[in-house]
Amino acid sequence: MENHLKSKDAIFSALRGKLVVSCQASVGEPLCHKSHILALSLSALNGGCGGLRLEGIENIKYVREQVDKLYEGFVPIVGLTKADVPAQDRLSSAYITASFVEAQHLAEAGADIIALDATGRTRSDNLSLAETIAKIHAELGCLVWADCATFSEGLNAAQAGADIVSTTLFGYTAETALPKDVGPGLELLKELVSHLKVPVILEGRVWRPEELTEAFELGAHAVVVGSAITRPQLITERFVRAIPQPLAMPVQFRPVDNYVQHLDEIASSRCGT
Repeated sequence: MENHLKSKDAIFSALRGKLVVSCQASVGEPLCHKSHILALSLSALNGGCGGLRLEGIENIKYVREQVDKLYEGFVPIVGLTKADVPAQDRLSSAYITASFVEAQHLAEAGADIIALDATGRTRSDNLSLAETIAKIHAELGCLVWADCATFSEGLNAAQAGADIVSTTLFGYTAETALPKDVGPGLELLKELVSHLKVPVILEGRVWRPEELTEAFELGAHAVVVGSAITRPQLITERFVRAIPQPLAMPVQFRPVDNYVQHLDEIASSRCGT
């Protein structure tokens, strides 16, 4: 693949003051196919976002190739992998780009920035955060985006060499676990911005445009929005929860056998055929 990497200054400039849209889907969800991830990505770019956060090697490779063909100018891609960790273990296990090998695959697929777990939880290859960041810089030439949950983790990540610090995991670790309806970590953002020289990103639990506005007023370099834009089932759930009870109950559908296979067949066919 042609070298896609840009300088740190070019990437920082491309992201400054921008909305980054996270286009992801979990295995078994209707949108979990590279063609759908591409469609979400193109829709987000057409809406004016300044970058994409994507999960999965094949998704990133496919989106990178198509975006570079379809758009003039530089579209930064933040790449990550997610380990197959049971939901009940995610509070205590590192699952976002948990090894250097995964980072290597992301760079080869076309990611400009490697997002990784910077919470201090054990990485699958047992490398320290600082060791991982140093290898990514030296061997891959990519920037490192540190997904953090606390102020101390953000400080540690910056000291370890992370180029960007994000509030991504606020509310998603054992130490910071919060109900789903709690808003983004704006106080954490404010504290990190006041102490760090590297760009700080607000990410996680952003559902309202007003939260994005407040984040930029607090000094965020960029803001990432995912579920509120690209996860229709979660958006629908929020509306369903607003229906007065017991006047209405959610309809319960059961996926048919071979559900995932059927979704793949649908995804591989052309729209409208």
